Parts: sequence; structure tokens; C-alpha cells
Amino acid sequence: MYDFGLLKGPLRELYDSFDHAFLFWREEPGEFQRAVQSLSRRWVSLPVSPTAEQLSRVFFLLADAVLRNTRKANGEKGVRVHSVILHETATGCAQCFRRDAFSRAMGVIGLKDIVFSDAVKRDWSDRGLWEKLLSGRPFVHPVPTGAP
Repeated sequence: MYDFGLLKGPLRELYDSFDHAFLFWREEPGEFQRAVQSLSRRWVSLPVSPTAEQLSRVFFLLADAVLRNTRKANGEKGVRVHSVILHETATGCAQCFRRDAFSRAMGVIGLKDIVFSDAVKRDWSDRGLWEKLLSGRPFVHPVPTGAP
């Protein structure tokens, strides 16, 4: 059992990075990428096409990495991400399980291959959030109030 609220800090900020940002596949033509970067301050470059199916994989990997890099201070053990559901519409969604997130057939997603614009990073309370996650530096949970 795990209190998902404990992940809200870094994970919420990473997920919020995609809101009102222009998402593009890093294999798009260079001219297109330069146009996006010059016309939008908020953009995210991805190693996969930004479809709902692929974004559910990206979000799974982000949640998995944050959870893996979180130093648990409340006795949590053996906690893993089971799945991520990304709703496209009220009735349409994409669900990603661990086997999907790491599927070579669907395209390898390396976190280091995700690039956030400087404007996106400026919105984070910890501007070094992404570098911390990529380097494996731990996120530390606060010990609950009243704990010994």
C-alpha cells in the first residue's frame, strides 16, 4: 500500500509540464522542430510520437522513475506502478502496463531522450528536478507529523 499523495510534488510537476505545451516527436523534420521552438515557449521533445498510447507509456515511465528514486520514510516496501490510464476523451483512453512501457516493439523511451523547454523547467519548484531524476538523486518524503 502506498500514499500516492507522497508523489504529488515531483510527479505532479512533471505531469503538469505537458499541459499547455507543444509536444513533438524528435524525428519530426528539423524545420518543423525549429518552428515549434521559436513560436512556443512551452514545448516537450519526445523520443516517440505524442499519441495517447505513447504518452501513457511516457507517463508510466515518469511515475516509475519518480517512485524508484524516492527514499521512503514511512515504511513502504515493494511499491511499483501497475498501470497508467490516459484519457483522451470522456470515453476514449489508453492504458499502459509495465510490459507496454518497456516494449521495444512500441519504441524505446529513454528518459534522457525527453527534452523540456527552459520555460517548462522554470515552472518547476525545483529547477533541477529533471537532472535529479536522470542522475538518480533521491527524492525524500517527509516523515509524517507525530511519527517517532
